[in-house]
Amino acid sequence: MTPPPVPPPLVACRGVERTLGRRGRRVTALRGVDLDLAAGEAVAVLGASGAGKSTLIGVLAALDRPQAGVVTVAGTDVWAAPERERRAVRRRFGWIPQDALASFDPRYRVADVVAEALPAGERDRATAVAGLLAAVGLPEAMAGRRPVTLSGGERQRVAVARALAVGPDVLLADEPATGLDVLARERVLDVLAAAAGRRALVVVTHDPRVARRVADRVVVLDGGRVVDDLPADRMGEGGPELRRLLAAAPGARGL
Repeated sequence: MTPPPVPPPLVACRGVERTLGRRGRRVTALRGVDLDLAAGEAVAVLGASGAGKSTLIGVLAALDRPQAGVVTVAGTDVWAAPERERRAVRRRFGWIPQDALASFDPRYRVADVVAEALPAGERDRATAVAGLLAAVGLPEAMAGRRPVTLSGGERQRVAVARALAVGPDVLLADEPATGLDVLARERVLDVLAAAAGRRALVVVTHDPRVARRVADRVVVLDGGRVVDDLPADRMGEGGPELRRLLAAAPGARGL
């Protein structure tokens, strides 16, 4: 019996190179990166500071143009396409930043933060906002509060609600649990895993515990190169950089 054909990746990078200017010098952030992301797959991009993690998700989301290589989203060659198509590609991604508060308009209440990401044709925006807040475990009454009055974990959940408001195919989370206490971190990761559902999820992190918690697969970057790409439940079989990250993370040695 002939096996069913393997569907093409939702997002694919081939030979991606990205060089950045930092403090008057050029730094190669990504070196020949190949990466596939399937629909519904959860991938953690793991690495130390400066490994190229955040640069990679900017490239994946068609926000940052590489100097070399090809990026495709749902079969569209992103940087060969006209700008109108590229804008449509970007709307397939929901972005969850590390510092949620800094990404919110300081004039806005929570309802405004979430509502600004809703499609233009959404008529009952208050009901939509309430549904999105409920989806991340926040009460409807929180819609009227200023984000500055919320805890760090609550702000991150508002950021997840805003990311969901665009109706994305892919959620991109950049260090979503950094700086949170243990309980807030666990709650945010629970919400993130539930929010992903059938969407693809990419989580950037330096912490193997976060990677193991939310991802099916772990991609390790070191010096802008992919040095490991393996199932999350087999991180102990990784190479030197992954072993170093495991050794540095409290409680992660048994992963």
